[in-house]
Amino acid sequence: MKRICQKCNVISHDLNLWCQEKDCPAEDATEIFDNGEWFGPMEIVQPIAINRSAIIYQARRGEELVLLKVANVGCEQKLKSEAKAFLELAKVGQHPCLPVLLAAHPNGDLAQHPYGWTVINGRVKFYMVFAYAEGALLSNLLLKNPQPWYQHAAWIVLSIADAVLYLHKANKLHLCLKPDMVLVRYDKQGYPRPLLLDLGVSDPGPAIPAFWDESYNLPAYTAPEILNGRGPVSAATDVYGLGLLLYEMLAGHPAFEYHLKREKLVIHHVQQGKHAPSGRIDLTHIPDVVEKAIQMEPGLRYSDVGALFAALSPVLPKLPAEQKPKKMNWRVLFIILGTLLAISLLLGLAIAMVPV
Repeated sequence: MKRICQKCNVISHDLNLWCQEKDCPAEDATEIFDNGEWFGPMEIVQPIAINRSAIIYQARRGEELVLLKVANVGCEQKLKSEAKAFLELAKVGQHPCLPVLLAAHPNGDLAQHPYGWTVINGRVKFYMVFAYAEGALLSNLLLKNPQPWYQHAAWIVLSIADAVLYLHKANKLHLCLKPDMVLVRYDKQGYPRPLLLDLGVSDPGPAIPAFWDESYNLPAYTAPEILNGRGPVSAATDVYGLGLLLYEMLAGHPAFEYHLKREKLVIHHVQQGKHAPSGRIDLTHIPDVVEKAIQMEPGLRYSDVGALFAALSPVLPKLPAEQKPKKMNWRVLFIILGTLLAISLLLGLAIAMVPV
């Protein structure tokens, strides 16, 4: 097990962490579990995503691979609220761009145990479990290819936008969309199939959440109305987050570069709307849509995710439906095998009856 400071990314391998950030005490540093370590009944395979509110692992529960999400110190209530939100949404219908929530306890009831807790080194750790999903974080993909093909970039954002719209219809807001929360799988045809691993705040109210500060989410991916503290937050706040995702893929760099030692400067740039120019002028209409989506004033953006969706859709071909592998028709297979066996037996009898 290691510890990491989410402020300066210092990692300690012996649990004795000295952090240079005065507002991040060593005793509250985030614990990271290594391959082969156990978290309750689950064996850790590897960490997948390290965010300020939680860490997501690939883990093994019995013979089953799962995704394990563990709340960081101070974010336990967020994880519990998020688990209940996943459960509530699943009752309406499972969205293809959201992970499938499993019962926190093996053979447990999902309705009774949407999240669980266990004690690790004297600390209570809250967690939830998802069905395993393959893919790579969008942030890691962008390190390898900062400017993916514009259609792939738009398809990823439109898919995530559909999931966010699903949240809005359930009277929930996300408020902290970023590449570290998007898992992308490419199907056999090479089309991106993203998964939103986090529901964000999931708060139905328009007020800025009381627990929010710059340590909760990266300032470079936080809307100005949140950093200004003036609010209110709304669907337009998530339009801003979606716009940042698309901007980053089209431009090849984030709208607001994240500087670890200059967070106050990043916050100032976000509050003033001073994002770097995208440099992409070879795409018809799409850059204009992005610029409108990330306007500093919420009233100048698209009013909701549906309007953003409507602005992008006409200039893009529709994402092709995924071709699912054909299921084996076992009944037909058994009939064919039985027929072949009968034919072989009849041929054998016929050969045996032929006089030598």
